[in-house]
Amino acid sequence: MKKSILITLLLSSTVLSGCNSIKKAAGNMVLGEDLIQASEKLDVCDMSGLNTLENIAKNENNMRSSAALIALGANYAASGNTAKVNIIAKQLHAKLSNKTLNDVKKEIIDSGNTQQQNRIKNGFTGNCR
Repeated sequence: MKKSILITLLLSSTVLSGCNSIKKAAGNMVLGEDLIQASEKLDVCDMSGLNTLENIAKNENNMRSSAALIALGANYAASGNTAKVNIIAKQLHAKLSNKTLNDVKKEIIDSGNTQQQNRIKNGFTGNCR
């Protein structure tokens, strides 16, 4: 239950849209600064955070790994890499017993759309190409 609530909050960042400092502090406390920074780099097409996210997703089995998978999935969705989106969706689906695989894929794609919008606002192309 805790994991699904956290993941829902991560995917629905608009809940705290007016409270960036609270959101950042809460994210750092729960997920760790390394994960937050790696994820934020993707919004400015800095792919140097991918290794950090992949290592967290691969080597940890907790909320951090789920959050890393969400960030990776959003990045791949924003880039149009459906094969990797499918792989990440399957990994997340295995952690979430209350969501269908299609629901997980839809949430990843929605996160990818949000990431594309963030990249465009930051002066980059949506897919970083």
